[in-house]
Amino acid sequence: MSTTVPEFRTLSDRVDHALVRSVEELLPMLRENAADAERLRRLPEAGIEALETLGITRLTVPRRFGGLQVNAATEFEVVRTIARACGSTSWVMALYAVCGYWAALFPDPVQELVFSGPGARVAGVSAPGGTLVPTEGGYLLTGRWPWNTGVLHATWNVLAAVLAHEDGANEPYLAVVPTTQMEIIDDWHMSAMQGTGSSTSVARDVFVPHDRALPLPGLLRGDHASAANAGVVEYSYAVFPFLLSASVGTPIGIAQGALESFVERAPERATSFENPARQATSPVTQFQLGEISMSIEAALAISRDTIAALERHAVQGTPMSTEERIRVRAAVAYATRLSADATTRGPAPGPTAASTTATTARVTATTTTAAVTPVAATPAVRSSGPRKRPRPAARR
Repeated sequence: MSTTVPEFRTLSDRVDHALVRSVEELLPMLRENAADAERLRRLPEAGIEALETLGITRLTVPRRFGGLQVNAATEFEVVRTIARACGSTSWVMALYAVCGYWAALFPDPVQELVFSGPGARVAGVSAPGGTLVPTEGGYLLTGRWPWNTGVLHATWNVLAAVLAHEDGANEPYLAVVPTTQMEIIDDWHMSAMQGTGSSTSVARDVFVPHDRALPLPGLLRGDHASAANAGVVEYSYAVFPFLLSASVGTPIGIAQGALESFVERAPERATSFENPARQATSPVTQFQLGEISMSIEAALAISRDTIAALERHAVQGTPMSTEERIRVRAAVAYATRLSADATTRGPAPGPTAASTTATTARVTATTTTAAVTPVAATPAVRSSGPRKRPRPAARR
């Protein structure tokens, strides 16, 4: 199956703005539940249910299974919008979108199994944490996967593992496993983003049929195992560039939420005991907020430009070059850094912000945590191929 999408003039042409507006209506509730998410170390059920009603937990699930099948531009805007209220919720939805996309690349019968169940949500980990051992009809999967974001609410896991061939070569695979067949370790204790519930998942000789394990190199080349989704624009993105672009909306949205929170409170706050002037009218505060706004705008522009490149390649059916893939990784890392900097260099919020219930304290810690996640913090240089080992310093 293939679809034809007309060439777009601007990235905004690709965004489902009605869906984004529907998400915006949930922000007060998500913002109110954000502190509970940190305390519970998982997302509150009320938030999950509200997002599921809109289809946000199934952003990249094919329409034939009741999913929204959104494009990369819409996914980015939805995730960014959610992050303005709750970074943890945004991060979980981003990973559900990424892993749902991965699952949509598997053979159609596997998709039927994964997506047809009630409340189907797909989590996953892209770092190889286990091994696949051949057995009759498939493989036995054993391993340990930390940082398994959203697994506490997920029904399926897409996990990277290594298959050892008889010649000694190791080949990375993606395996699809029901979360009910895995042990979830309660080990997610962080200074922020605790609501993501990114616990460790453990598998011990879990049987994986042949069609539920695919070689990762083939997926990276764009080889589709799905007949129904082959040629469909929404499933034509480069795998890892999509992973990166789908995640960067979270730190940007968190920074935007922090700025919005501060601006809302500034008219009521004095700059200091000695200077009772309101922060909103302080020239220093205004200058700092201007710098922060420009950092966020720069992160937003860089990210949208990157996503526009993904969209053009998907619409035109052309592959991304190595140089373009490197640029995606560099752009996402830099946009994340700009967002983290924006929440840490602003006007001093005062002692109230030290409270664990204060929005400013929570979003600052959350953005800083997001900036060091394996996805966002991966150095762009890793995509650039072999590098010379630096020479040791000469002895004096």
